[in-house]
Amino acid sequence: MTLTARRYVVVVLVAAAAWLVVAAAALTIGPVNIFGVGGAVQRQMLDGRIGEVVTASLVGAALAVSGAAFQALLRNPLADPYILGVSGGASLGVILGTLVLPPAWLYLRLPLGGTVSLPGVCGFLMALAVIAVVYLIAQRRGRLDPYRLILTGVVASAFFSAAIMLAVALAGDRLRNELIFWLMGGLGSPRDQRGELAVAAVVVMAGLAVFVWQARGFNLLAFGEDVAASLGLDVQRHRRTAFVVASLLAGISVSLAGPIGFVGLIVPHLVRMAFGSDHRLLVPLSVFGGAVFLTVAHRLVLLVPYEVGGGLPVGIVTAMCGVPFFVLLLVCGRGIRGGVL
Repeated sequence: MTLTARRYVVVVLVAAAAWLVVAAAALTIGPVNIFGVGGAVQRQMLDGRIGEVVTASLVGAALAVSGAAFQALLRNPLADPYILGVSGGASLGVILGTLVLPPAWLYLRLPLGGTVSLPGVCGFLMALAVIAVVYLIAQRRGRLDPYRLILTGVVASAFFSAAIMLAVALAGDRLRNELIFWLMGGLGSPRDQRGELAVAAVVVMAGLAVFVWQARGFNLLAFGEDVAASLGLDVQRHRRTAFVVASLLAGISVSLAGPIGFVGLIVPHLVRMAFGSDHRLLVPLSVFGGAVFLTVAHRLVLLVPYEVGGGLPVGIVTAMCGVPFFVLLLVCGRGIRGGVL
């Protein structure tokens, strides 16, 4: 179906409206009925839930759109935001920051209100370092080679997995349990996250704008490098930009919520199944789809009785949804070819 300006605007507005409805409904869902309390307690609960919904929306949108970008960049429909080792590097940075920094330094209070997690900052800086190293190694004769990129990412992921296991093993019993819980992915936090959420929102929105601008280039890459270049696309510049931005989004997602898997795999595929592979629609719909998916998953997790505060890690739900989704996809015989379902 031809993508007209009117169809584009209508579909994107409907997706945005769906996210707003889900976000508003999510504020009423939780282990405690927010309407059953009043006064300061209700305001405190509402502030906490707004923070959780904003975090879920930012992380879900970032993971989904970076997954769509990596799938187009590598021409591999099974690529996800964590394929290049950025997630492992960011996770290791957070864990090392938690282990090394004194307890009084774990959270920095900002002048305008809110706090920022210094281990989270360590994770983001580690993600930047991983991006730089992977980028340099994956170059071949001045060109970013997709195959070298994947192989470098696989090696980096294996190394960081081993380093994370070592760091967790060396931690004390109490801290070890907290780190294992964090590695499952979680969105709830008892502290004021306004500062870091504001910074994360700026980074994520800037990244999303870049991918919307690159949507036509992603469409051209689907026909191969030579065809894309003949149609005027600077392939190497496009790849470098997409690689850096997608990796940054993955890194900041891990810094905010820990490694949450399958969002960058499930959402882009669902959007393709419903609306096709035109990245002019795929990118914005992945943004809202990821925000909706992770928000719903997190609110459902909060309804499950669990002795640890904050409920079960949301990463468990995304994994339980992701694995059956791809098994069903393969069993139904639809196949996955060339990045398009």
